Amino acid sequence: MLAGQVASLNEWLDKRQLATEEPLKPYIEAMAQVRQQNLEEADGRVRIRQGVAEDRRVSIEDSEMRHGRKSKSKRFNGYKEHIATDLDTKLILACAVTPANKPEEEATPQLKVDLDAQGASIGELAIDRAYVNSSLAAQVLSDKGDVIAKPWRAQNRPNLFTKADFKLNLRDYTITCPAGQVEHFEPGDVVEFDPEVCGSCPLRSQCTHSASGKGRTIQIAEDEQLQQRLRKLQATKAGRAHLRQRTGVEHCLSHIAARQGPRARYRGIRRNLFDLRRIAAIQNLETIHRVGGR
Repeated sequence: MLAGQVASLNEWLDKRQLATEEPLKPYIEAMAQVRQQNLEEADGRVRIRQGVAEDRRVSIEDSEMRHGRKSKSKRFNGYKEHIATDLDTKLILACAVTPANKPEEEATPQLKVDLDAQGASIGELAIDRAYVNSSLAAQVLSDKGDVIAKPWRAQNRPNLFTKADFKLNLRDYTITCPAGQVEHFEPGDVVEFDPEVCGSCPLRSQCTHSASGKGRTIQIAEDEQLQQRLRKLQATKAGRAHLRQRTGVEHCLSHIAARQGPRARYRGIRRNLFDLRRIAAIQNLETIHRVGGR
């Protein structure tokens, strides 16, 4: 069994005090990490661990590569690339690379370092909604700038009232259901309406399938005020046109992907960030040449 062979190798190295010496040390540590994350002992036997370990290593050669998901059904291994683009000039101003399992918002501190190095200021930030909770978006809002993104979807079971059917008063921090019941809330709360009132409500069948004795619940986002503004923006023709301006960033990413191909060229974040910046520089030169040639 492979696990037994690895254990025997470790014992042999420990006896000769070789496990902590270069160049063997990183490989021994990698084997130990892979074993811990993928195997477990049960009934005196070693077996494959059920489920996926948190921050699971997916490559012996590349210690920073991780699992990522493009959707619930589509998974990939590697890294995520992030860029900041000036939508007026079409130039790429900042680049960042993160392991595939990291949320998008964690890339914004890296992007901010590049932006600060150029003295760039942001009056309007057009982003994918995955970046809405980032420190960069929070700073733009605190500096009286504007954040443009699609709002999070208000979901519920089919044929039931969604969050959009409830009236939120963000001045008084109250929420009113379609039948008129009012509850107070704080940002980040999960509001539960009075079960006794919900139980006798004529609209209950259109609102919730919860068991008797439970009222309808509504999740209030930490940035609920921003989400409400984005929903109003999305509801108008002019607002939707404004939201579509962000496609300029998607076009830049598509050009980068066409140059790089579907696989990371290097091992580790540092080298792949260098590669992304190199590609971005070439793309910027082409943009400048195209605009200058008009």
